[in-house]
Amino acid sequence: MEPDFSLLYSELELPPDCTLDEFKRAYHRRITALHPDHNGGDPPSPEAQAVLARLISTYVAVKRFHRQYGRMPGAPTRPSAMYAAGSDPSLPSRSGLPVPVAAKDATVRTTWQLLILFLVVLVVLASWDWLMLDS
Repeated sequence: MEPDFSLLYSELELPPDCTLDEFKRAYHRRITALHPDHNGGDPPSPEAQAVLARLISTYVAVKRFHRQYGRMPGAPTRPSAMYAAGSDPSLPSRSGLPVPVAAKDATVRTTWQLLILFLVVLVVLASWDWLMLDS
């Protein structure tokens, strides 16, 4: 069962394209207002308990969604948002999206490793005659 994120945003009085930090602040403000420890120790009403349970489960779902997709649920999909931190938009990719810097670094590292391997093989082959003359 997928949580209703639009209901969550309206309850927290946030737009769907809010940041994760804004969401966390509004969530903690709302949880604090409903929590029995902050309301004089009175036991919460059944409605407040239901709201607390729904908020907690939806909060977990929002964090999981944000971790997986790099945006808040319900926010518009922006390919550049997925690569905003740590990307080089000048690099082309097959999908047309920018290539993350980590992928670029791995490519550069692999290129250098191949170049070093080639040079080692070249040195060994160049000195092969010297190795064979000693025997």
